[in-house]
Parts: sequence; structure tokens; C-alpha cells
Amino acid sequence: MMNGSAKGPDAALRFALVGCLLFVFSGCAALPVLRPFAPAREPAALAACQGPFLTEKVRLVHEIKTVMPGGQEGQAIGVLLADPATGAFRSVLMTIEGLVLFDIESGPGLTIHRAVPPFDAPAFAPGMAEDIRLAFFRPGPTPAALGTDPDGAAVCRFPRPGGETVDVVAAPDGPLEIRLYGAGQALRKKVSIPHPMRSGLSDTIEITGTAWPSYSLYLRLLEAETVTP
Repeated sequence: MMNGSAKGPDAALRFALVGCLLFVFSGCAALPVLRPFAPAREPAALAACQGPFLTEKVRLVHEIKTVMPGGQEGQAIGVLLADPATGAFRSVLMTIEGLVLFDIESGPGLTIHRAVPPFDAPAFAPGMAEDIRLAFFRPGPTPAALGTDPDGAAVCRFPRPGGETVDVVAAPDGPLEIRLYGAGQALRKKVSIPHPMRSGLSDTIEITGTAWPSYSLYLRLLEAETVTP
């Protein structure tokens, strides 16, 4: 006979399902606990964690493929002028034909020079700025923690204001990843870099937003030019 209060295995199963759904809508992965490794491994781990980020002022041109919820796809060209010494950048998003859709500049503040609908949505500018900083700029001078995750990958962990965390993950096999966790320790965004190159440049970069609405950006490097003062 069943009564009005759920107890035992059924209640535990329901709580597990609720928890699973919460992770589905908040990013599907939680901030992993790091295990310390031998000090002799630290120099190689630190070098790997610095590899994907810019070291000099550059102008980059990418072909961008976007995938939105429901599988809706789009294509664009992105031009990025970035200075890792100051953290400043300017990014222009345009159609294949050259029509400017979005033009943003980040320095002391965030300036929108042009935004064609639907790129004029309030959340688009800060979201795009966050993607650029995550993929191209080092999250801090030195990590607050070093260790290995449950999969055995070397991790450099950087805290961010507001309780967020950035992990730079260098697995023995597979792409290097940059993961952004929210204040609730759920995965919000991930950058995957299959083939890191010199000065933080890579032929391809994948940026994935895991929180709703989820999206994926596939960047293919077309041009790279060092900018001198």
C-alpha cells in the first residue's frame, strides 16, 4: 500500500532525478576536486596552462560557424584586435559579404559601436566579451591552485570575482580546455583548443555555452598579424 509521504528508494530516486535536471539546466558538470601532484610536475603544467593565451598584440581574422538551440546554423567573419598587455580588445562581426553586424570595444568599459538586430539584445555584448576574454586572455598572472582532475588531466585553477572559477585543463591526450564555472560551481562555458600554436594562436577553436540557451562557436583562423606600437 502506498501512503502520501514518499520514503525509501522511491524518494531517493526522485531526489536524484531532480538533481540531475538541475545540472542539465545549469551546465551538466560541476567544479571538480583537484588532487595535488608532485612539485616536479608543476613547471610543465604551468607552461601548458599558459600555452593557449595571447602573448603579444595581434589582429586575428576568423571564419565563424555558429550552432544555436535546435541546430540552427550561421556563418560569419570575426576580426579581433587584442592586446594582452592591457586586456583591451576590439572585435567586429560581419557577414561573409562584409556587412558589419556587431562592433564592440573593451577597455576601461564596454563600448558598442554598432549592433544590428538581433545582436542588439542586452545580453549579447557582455556574453561576446566574456567569450573573447575566456578564449584569448590569460585568466590571471598565477593560478591559485594546481592539481589533477578525476580524469588525470593537469589543471591550473584561477578564481574570478563573484565566486566564478576558470580552469585551464591540459589532458595527456586530447584538446586543451578552458572551463568557466559559475558561482554555483556549475559549468557555464568551455573553450576547446585541439592544436595550440605559438603565442596562443590555434588553427581552430570551439567555444561552447552550456547554460540555457546553449550555443557553439567554431572558429577557423584565416589571418594572424602582429601589431607593433
